[in-house]
Amino acid sequence: MAGILSGNLTPDHKTAAFFILPVLFVLISLAFYLNKKIVFIFILGLAFNFGYMAIQIRLFPDLPSHHITHYLDSEKFIITGKVVSFTKHYEKKSKLILSCRIIEAKDGRKEKVTGKINLNIYRFSKTAPEFGDMIMVTSSIRSARNFMNPGAFDYKRFLKLKKIYGTAYTDANKLNILTDSHQIGFFTNLIRKIETLRTTYYYFILDHTKGSKAGNILASLITGKKEVLLPEIRDLFSKAGISHLLAISGLHLSIVCFLFFSFFYWSLSFNSSLSISGKSKKIAGILTIIPLVIYAVFSGFSPSTQRALIMIIVLMVSFIIEKEKDILSSLSVAGILILIIDASALFAISFQLSFVAVFFIVYGIFLFHKVSFMIKKNIFSSILMMMAVTFFASMGTLPLTAHYFNMVSVIALISNLFAIPVLGFIVLPAGVISLVSFSTFPLFADFMITFCGHLISFLMIVSEFLVSIPYSWTRTTTLQWIEIVAIYLFFFSLFFILKGRRRLSACFLALAALLVIFNFSTNQMGKPLKSNLNITIIDVGQGNSALIQTPEGKTVLVDGGGFPGMSSFDTGRFIVAPFLWQKGIRSLDYVVLSHPESDHLNGLIFILQNFDVHRVIKNTDVRDTKKYEMLIKTCEERDIKILNPSRKDHLLDFGITKLLFYDALPHVSYDFNNHSLVFKVIYKQFSMLFPGDILTHREKNLSVRKDLNLHSTVLLSPHHGSVTSSTPFFLEKVSPESVIISCGWRNRYGFPHYKVLKRYTKMGIHIFRTDKDGAIFISSDGKNHKILTYNGG
Repeated sequence: MAGILSGNLTPDHKTAAFFILPVLFVLISLAFYLNKKIVFIFILGLAFNFGYMAIQIRLFPDLPSHHITHYLDSEKFIITGKVVSFTKHYEKKSKLILSCRIIEAKDGRKEKVTGKINLNIYRFSKTAPEFGDMIMVTSSIRSARNFMNPGAFDYKRFLKLKKIYGTAYTDANKLNILTDSHQIGFFTNLIRKIETLRTTYYYFILDHTKGSKAGNILASLITGKKEVLLPEIRDLFSKAGISHLLAISGLHLSIVCFLFFSFFYWSLSFNSSLSISGKSKKIAGILTIIPLVIYAVFSGFSPSTQRALIMIIVLMVSFIIEKEKDILSSLSVAGILILIIDASALFAISFQLSFVAVFFIVYGIFLFHKVSFMIKKNIFSSILMMMAVTFFASMGTLPLTAHYFNMVSVIALISNLFAIPVLGFIVLPAGVISLVSFSTFPLFADFMITFCGHLISFLMIVSEFLVSIPYSWTRTTTLQWIEIVAIYLFFFSLFFILKGRRRLSACFLALAALLVIFNFSTNQMGKPLKSNLNITIIDVGQGNSALIQTPEGKTVLVDGGGFPGMSSFDTGRFIVAPFLWQKGIRSLDYVVLSHPESDHLNGLIFILQNFDVHRVIKNTDVRDTKKYEMLIKTCEERDIKILNPSRKDHLLDFGITKLLFYDALPHVSYDFNNHSLVFKVIYKQFSMLFPGDILTHREKNLSVRKDLNLHSTVLLSPHHGSVTSSTPFFLEKVSPESVIISCGWRNRYGFPHYKVLKRYTKMGIHIFRTDKDGAIFISSDGKNHKILTYNGG
């Protein structure tokens, strides 16, 4: 692991690591003859070097000249490739991985290529591509790009570790399947049959549950198709602390393994010779591996499933060779095998959570047995054991869940007491039985699905009740890795003091304290001055979002970004909230919605639902859209007051800092952009104007008023740099030193318009753009100011 971690943190040095390999082999050979005591040291060095190389090859691959990366972000191509994944079925699209083979340009030039891309297919067709199909599509290929904000998820790296380098888009009716049935090999045909079974059973569940939430959970639980789960279901299970049950992981495969093992062992027990010799258990263990692998493939064979499968097979082998008591050694072997196969697994959330949970369960149960030997073996002791397992697993994974998901469930112990028996020991086995029988006994399968649906509905009701209890769950700011290490050192300190090893416990506790002190001091030095006004323009793609932090301690979020149309990507959930949590923010004094258009509004819903928001400021516009209705409903449910600035200039006075809202135009129902709230942040001699998406007419209306002082040090470009805004007269009135354009990279609107950019340059205005610079940070002491960007400009 040390080699993998080192390779992850350093630049491209894989070539040097490659030349070190033979040196290490020579040193090991010499050590065998000269001093065998140091052989182990060189073997550790060899393991370190292998780990270092393995992750460096993933992060810094030497791609050939005909790789697909040389065709990104350019014209449309005719792409021929092979489907190398199961298809994921979303509400408005399907998605698969395509291994590209041939690219044809507009001029008819064909070239052989290599490399994998994601292919998004919109609409649905009767002839959908399957695993192993050769298909042809016409599309440009977009490169993977990150939203450039502090604390943002590194999507580009995530795809690179999966060896995926771009994304293409097509309509289902424009996709051509080139594969003939006689061209399909045995192995591919077997996988296709498994995929067909999976998809058929998936729709069988959805049809017989009429698309209910319980049906969606059941379909995901049995088939592994997590894309069917709505965000509110995921949130409910996360708040209840039972989200781990939704993933096809160790628990699921363990239960499936137990079912098949029990069946095989029961069948073999009729053979008296096998029963007497004790071979029936071993043979049952060997036979169990076959359906276990088939089920893992059936459920999508995701990386987390692959890792769980390896772990269980290793444990099963240790059981067969009668080494089952040495569980930690078996887990170590499983972990090493997983990392040899895929070094990047170390950075996967599921890998970290699985092994940490098992590690804490093993050592926790060891302590539990020391204090529970006096308890009689009965149902009560079994319940206590289940509670202990849940408690130790929850405590072990708590720092990681707080880091990755910014949530801690206080009721996880209680929730799991209900959820694990219901989902794990009733619903999952019943679902597997339904899967086996649905093609031959559909009525029986339908009965089982209905029965499971009722149980899941009951579990959801219980979960909703539990999460409605005050303080049953809480959002957390993002824990830094140094803080996570300190927490685990504290846990180790508790473990060793319970074992009676006080000196070792004191050492771990001292290390944890030193890390906490170091982290606190570095954080204090890195924080911006409290006497400064700090404004961050967040990179939300094609939209607007900004955070204002005043010297008085007020926090104001302006808009939340958002994507229109068929996109289900939630900028609030995946961009704005992680940015705020990374800054240690859990409450907002004000949330400003400039106007109810999707690229400003959509991201705010998640913020209002998951942050302590005191007040929302918006104009008087009302929209008949689902997102707007959700925003208003959320404000009502969470008792968030809504302020509509009056027609006359409205002032929010925080002390030294002021927010001045300018009056709006007379109401016109369709003119949402021109109705945008326009306000100026004023801090002593510094000011910044937020004009929303106003167009020429509103700019003129503001500019001609002699009683308004529009002059501002910094201007947020109106309407993302559109040619219908930033008129010369308006810019002269504002007279900014700098302008910030919030826009998406290569957006379909062509923002910012070249004429607007030329106008800014001609007037000597410094230009900053979120699509090129990333998030933009403005800090002012009231007299001077500085502007920094995420990309270092």
